[in-house]
Amino acid sequence: MLSLLNKSGGDKSGPRVIPWRPDFRDASSLPDTKTVRTHFFVNLIAASVTSALLIYVVQREFGVASLRESLADVEARIAAATPLSEKAQATYKLFQAEEARFNESFAFVRTPFRFHDFLLHLGEIMPLGVAVRRVEHRGVDQAITVIGAVRGIDAAAGDVASHFVKQLQSDAVLAQHFAAIELTNLGRNAQDASLNLELVFTFKGNPALKGGAKK
Repeated sequence: MLSLLNKSGGDKSGPRVIPWRPDFRDASSLPDTKTVRTHFFVNLIAASVTSALLIYVVQREFGVASLRESLADVEARIAAATPLSEKAQATYKLFQAEEARFNESFAFVRTPFRFHDFLLHLGEIMPLGVAVRRVEHRGVDQAITVIGAVRGIDAAAGDVASHFVKQLQSDAVLAQHFAAIELTNLGRNAQDASLNLELVFTFKGNPALKGGAKK
């Protein structure tokens, strides 16, 4: 029987006969007796890595989509709130203007201007050599014009007029009501041998002061 199995020649294309005892020196011919095959671990690791990458990509895309949605919502809120914000700013500016007018009016009421008191005070501080010829006052908050004369037409008379203007401008009583006191005209009157002067007293809060007092 053994001689037939080991006989040389014959048909080698037939089925291979497994020997009754394996040749342990030929590892390729040994059967795979592992409980879990190596290919299983390789496939498992590859599948895990692929799943992790897929989860990461999905989470990232979801985060980007969420941020875009939040940004669109914020932009929509800003667009809706912009008209209200601009209206509030305009209202606040109007409030500031009205507040300034109220404060000016309140200050005027707290220290009311009396025309006769103004004339009495002007007479009290009038220096020697200066006379008032006419005072024009057209109404509330309207500038007062004082027309007077300084005796003499020389340089000394000019110094008296200049000193008088500075005295008026530094007077604490007049400063309560007037924002500006200006000498608007000064000319010689040879007939009377005097200097004619014109003074303008501008009240605080007068619209003419919005662009600054006249120089």
